[in-house]
Amino acid sequence: MNKMTKVKEISTIILALSVARLATTAIPNLEPIGAAALFGGALLANKWMKYIIPFIALLLGDVVLSAFLPGYGSHFSSPTLIFVYLAFGITVWIGKSVIGQEAKMSNVIKAAVFSSIAFFVITNFGSWLSYNTYPKNFMGLMECYAAGLAFYKNDFFGNFFLNTVIGNVFFSTLAFGIYGFYLRKLKPAAI
Repeated sequence: MNKMTKVKEISTIILALSVARLATTAIPNLEPIGAAALFGGALLANKWMKYIIPFIALLLGDVVLSAFLPGYGSHFSSPTLIFVYLAFGITVWIGKSVIGQEAKMSNVIKAAVFSSIAFFVITNFGSWLSYNTYPKNFMGLMECYAAGLAFYKNDFFGNFFLNTVIGNVFFSTLAFGIYGFYLRKLKPAAI
């Protein structure tokens, strides 16, 4: 397969996952953007493109969400934004390291769970560091993590952490599954 064609195909899926965030806004953190980072990290061959394309998709998605959802724009001025983007970069790295170019579904699921845990740990650490809600000591950090597990708990659907895990696993298996099917069944038939 032509390298440029592969980059275009993978980039298209990454951008589609980013745009799909609009359809999942009713349930916070149940988003396909983590899957986009894992997908790019695993399948893009160029070490810079692994990060650049998913980050562009994340940024574009954030801009689009800001245009459609009142209040989402405050996300850009949040002191925790850097931690969200750092966690996203770690997710790309997890895609590269755990899944790799030959994506096995068991590795996709492991990477989706690991990246959800990394996102939770990094963003809650950022929240603890950026705000004066909890004491700046080990116990304060543990309080922040405990509160983070319970945050957005409701009768309808999960919580932020559970939603992140479900979203990452679902959308990652969907993206890798569809792309694998395309490469095995659809693309050879078109040639």
